[in-house]
Amino acid sequence: LTTFSIAFVMLSDVVCVVLAALVIALVRPLFDPGEALSFENLKHLGFEMVGSVALGTCLGMALAAYLKLIGRNRLLVLLLIGFGLSELLRYIQFDALLAFLVAGFFVRNFSQQGRKLLEAVQRTGAVVFVIFFAVAGAKVDLTILKSVGLVALALSLVRGLTTVGAARLASKRAADLPVIMKWGWSSLVSQAGLTIGLTMVLARAFPGVGAEFTTLSIACVTINEVFGPILFKLGLDRAGESGKA
Repeated sequence: LTTFSIAFVMLSDVVCVVLAALVIALVRPLFDPGEALSFENLKHLGFEMVGSVALGTCLGMALAAYLKLIGRNRLLVLLLIGFGLSELLRYIQFDALLAFLVAGFFVRNFSQQGRKLLEAVQRTGAVVFVIFFAVAGAKVDLTILKSVGLVALALSLVRGLTTVGAARLASKRAADLPVIMKWGWSSLVSQAGLTIGLTMVLARAFPGVGAEFTTLSIACVTINEVFGPILFKLGLDRAGESGKA
């Protein structure tokens, strides 16, 4: 269950980033009368996706080489890459989320430096998360939250039920192990970093509904983050995998 959950969540992160970019390109003409969907837009989107993957691969190679040959000041290097390169990617209109996902994937799977990278990321995480979630929290409008609270609760409930049903159906079709069929859904309820990151991206892409969308999205994340870890812990306990590490 643990191995399945990690693999599925990481793969779905890549799929979500690509889908978000595609949805932005398709939906933007509905919000901006001056925009029109055309082959040129889709070609630009394809260039952005391929470019992001290529740049992420190059970044992964550079990180792997740095960790192998130098390896010092990893915390500082990651912070500089995270903040500096994000702005550069936004300027050249590449997808930072996809590029960094690919970079991490490359270091972990195509080099021997995955452990060093994970250690550095874990040490950097405390600093990044404070800034990241503080910015996200600052965008939550309590007056809007009052009006969307029930909607967020309903969306979270529908998403949870859909997740359980879809996971069980897919596991049955794929003839997964019994433990995956029964508890594979338990790791898919939680939402956190990537969801909030995509929320910020979508809010920038559609400023007209940015405040309302951000508040609704973070409200859903909060609800799922309350119940998701409890459900996953229950799944790990029932699967007999808790404490096995």
